[in-house]
Amino acid sequence: MFYTEDRLNNWIERIKDEELDLESGKGLEVFDKMLDDYIIACLNLLKSIREREVTKKDALKFIEESKPLLDRSYDVGDDVKAELLEMTKENMKVVAKGLELTIAGKVSRKSFEKLLEDAIKKEKSGDLEGAFEDMAKMAAKALAGERLPEDLEIPDEDLFVIGWLDAIDAISTVHHLIEIDRTEVEDDLE
Repeated sequence: MFYTEDRLNNWIERIKDEELDLESGKGLEVFDKMLDDYIIACLNLLKSIREREVTKKDALKFIEESKPLLDRSYDVGDDVKAELLEMTKENMKVVAKGLELTIAGKVSRKSFEKLLEDAIKKEKSGDLEGAFEDMAKMAAKALAGERLPEDLEIPDEDLFVIGWLDAIDAISTVHHLIEIDRTEVEDDLE
């Protein structure tokens, strides 16, 4: 199994127990860690495919089976927590769709900049589904190992796309940290 109900429920329990303070940002990291954990599961699934432990067909089936977990509502006992959880689940959906594209070998050749520009245009014209697809294409590029440009121009607007960009940034960061860990392990072995 790729991402289990138990794994998600552990995060729901941690969110319930977490004390939030929006002023100081205290407690917010649980949502980032939840997203990072999901990204790690995605990267591990890609690794399992590369190492021929899982077929692409089975991997896509695992992702499909886990989707209802992200569509379900969870009671975390607090409206602010509930809203932050919804945002985190939306980001997880972007990552999941990106994972499907990566597995299917449909990684876009468009630049991150162009995909972001397209997604913003689509959202502004009311095509939220199209905007989501473009963000998933960005996620696929990041999951495939492409680094998100540090000088990416992000408009200061209240758009879903800007929220979803957090998911792509998180993939890039997790990938980078894994590379650092791998390099350190290899250095230790020499």
